[in-house]
Amino acid sequence: MKNDLIIKRFETPIGIVVCGLKSDKSRIALVNHNKLQNGISELYQTVGYEIELIDFKLELPLINGDSLTDSNGWIWRIIKTNDNCENLEMYCEIIDAVYCVDYDIATGENLDAIEISNNEWILNISTEDYDALKARAIHDDWFPNRFVNKINESNFLAKLEKNRLSTRIPNLIKGERLHVQYLTAYDRKQSDKVNTWIAVDQYIRDLEKWIGIENK
Repeated sequence: MKNDLIIKRFETPIGIVVCGLKSDKSRIALVNHNKLQNGISELYQTVGYEIELIDFKLELPLINGDSLTDSNGWIWRIIKTNDNCENLEMYCEIIDAVYCVDYDIATGENLDAIEISNNEWILNISTEDYDALKARAIHDDWFPNRFVNKINESNFLAKLEKNRLSTRIPNLIKGERLHVQYLTAYDRKQSDKVNTWIAVDQYIRDLEKWIGIENK
């Protein structure tokens, strides 16, 4: 993956969260831009795909009534449009982290997440885990059913590192669709709070309803 075709940034007190798209091709065109109920949609065309990127803030208050300092989410909706070969990778990572931060990996509850913190702030970044992806693949819900038995294979799709989540798009057939989400939230560090974790643990249908996305 050589080319960064799309890069989005979200500044936090701990560092800059970067969400982007890499490709082994260099051609991309922005073909549409729409304001949604709670977000912005950008539609792109690449060599082999139609890619919708939805940029949004998470719904507040959270389901437990808590709030938080700030958040940002990105949903990638990918449709294979032709037989051209193109390798894609989506990622979300923290860069330029402030001095003396701790990194942790926090999995479970249908998500893979990383946690970055210091004495003052805590930040979580998440994506769906294998169980969530498999449940969608079973129903051909923005994840091709033919991959249902491959999802648990090592490094088939998602990679989890201390400061980075990435998703390698498998070889899709024309017409197949894939949904990838990255959610991030930060707040002041409090020993009795798990609000940033709750904020990034969200189901695809709830996100679609909040943002105002049509589930086609």
